[in-house]
Amino acid sequence: MDIDVKTLRTFCEVIRTGSFTSAAHRLGYSQSSVTAQMRALERQVGAPVFHRLPNGVRLTPAGSTLRGYAGQLLTLVGEMEEALRGPSATAPRLRVGLVPALAYGEQLARIAQFGRRLLPGVQLALRVMGTAEIHAALRTGGLDGAFLLTGREHRPAPAAPVPVLSGAPGRAADRARTAVLAERASAVRERPEAPTEIPVQDLEFTPSTSVGARPPACHQVVVADPDCPSQRWLPEFLRLRGGEPPESLELGSMDGVHATVTAGLGCAMLPTGLAAQPYGGGLAPIPGVPRMQWTVSLLASRTKEFREGHRQGLADAIRLALTCPA
Repeated sequence: MDIDVKTLRTFCEVIRTGSFTSAAHRLGYSQSSVTAQMRALERQVGAPVFHRLPNGVRLTPAGSTLRGYAGQLLTLVGEMEEALRGPSATAPRLRVGLVPALAYGEQLARIAQFGRRLLPGVQLALRVMGTAEIHAALRTGGLDGAFLLTGREHRPAPAAPVPVLSGAPGRAADRARTAVLAERASAVRERPEAPTEIPVQDLEFTPSTSVGARPPACHQVVVADPDCPSQRWLPEFLRLRGGEPPESLELGSMDGVHATVTAGLGCAMLPTGLAAQPYGGGLAPIPGVPRMQWTVSLLASRTKEFREGHRQGLADAIRLALTCPA
């Protein structure tokens, strides 16, 4: 597969704007040029990446998978271009980890974009890593800082009442929350010299299944990062409600999880921004399972490169990426 950077940038712009026409206008191309690029992309992928709708486009499962990789590739291309321009020898280089729950879709590219805008003169190196990998890298000096989800704000998200299928979901949610918090507290106690933890932004997650799944496909939970509290919570909730643990499938990326759930192969706790339109057209909330919130926190190591202004700039960058419209 030989997809060029120009095509990936056009692909991401179509996602961002929701139509070929708007993307062409933003990029300065003709609509026919954008259409031709997307048709060529679909030939290379071997499957449609967009559903053509009367008022725009919507990602297919193949397009959802491609979106995550495209964002990471474009971020790396941007880093390469910046390095080839010859950055100042004194410019600090910050190595920052991100858990998969924060790097879905074009989110990674948006974090990099805001980071470069808010941290001029800094070489920003973003790495998508699992929660356990991030903690290990922080201990050994492989990262200067990281964004991950913490349990301190682990609580049900405000939502309209949902029907209860069976058992006592409220009590199950409380027990699942207690179990996950206890596990995290134990891990924190065992970790020496923990980095400074700075709460940044609440992130809501929606328990999701395929629209066509009748009943909801809860026999298998699809996770991106088994050590992330947002990914551990749903299997524990379903175990407490049903008496038996569900099967688990680990994929490593939220885009892969999204595509798998959309295909009807399981359920997952997805960031609400990924579970909603335009990305979540094939998804529905799981009845009787509450939405939840976790806090996005910045873990800042004690390194000379990571100054107070850098911490604030990174915190503002991820806050903007999570809250500004795509």
